[in-house]
Amino acid sequence: MKRANCLQLLGLMCGVGLLLSGCLIKPGRVPTRHFVLAPTPAPKRAQVAAQPLSAEVGFVKLPSYLLRDAIVVRKSANEIEYLEDALWAERLDQSFQRVLSDSLSSLLASEQIHLSAAERGEVRVSVDVKQFDVDTQGRGTLIASWRLTLPGSNQLAKSGQTHLTRPGPSPLANPQVIATTLSALTAEFSQGLAQAIRKAAQARP
Repeated sequence: MKRANCLQLLGLMCGVGLLLSGCLIKPGRVPTRHFVLAPTPAPKRAQVAAQPLSAEVGFVKLPSYLLRDAIVVRKSANEIEYLEDALWAERLDQSFQRVLSDSLSSLLASEQIHLSAAERGEVRVSVDVKQFDVDTQGRGTLIASWRLTLPGSNQLAKSGQTHLTRPGPSPLANPQVIATTLSALTAEFSQGLAQAIRKAAQARP
């Protein structure tokens, strides 16, 4: 009987020890990280437009699934995942608008790219983004329609559709690559818009 009691007591002590270790030794919480989009580097002098142009980045619309703080990873055509430990430091539509404005300013060699709705710009830019995310394999996609209108009116100067893709490293366990890939897509989109703005300015009477 004494031996049985000792075994029971030993088992009880082991159980209590395991319970306490589970309660007291908790796995470390992954710290939340915050990211922003980065503008494209300034172009080389040879790439700068001969005549400085001005434009105004006005309306920018993103789909509602991108307006949460958590960064998105696309798992399939119909499924997305939010990374709760990787957040945007500012609203993604505002970040996209800011970076687009900075990039166009560099590409057009102009300090007159405006974020406001003032009518000082030579061409007004409106963007409607349909998709802007990175999948589990690291492939980034930007699908957007855009319009260029003349100042002081709603007269359409030029419009178009853009569908860009860019390969990148997998974002699994490394959400920073999402911000990097999306920044590169924004830079590529800015280059296409800059060309369209130059053509619209040249065609203006």
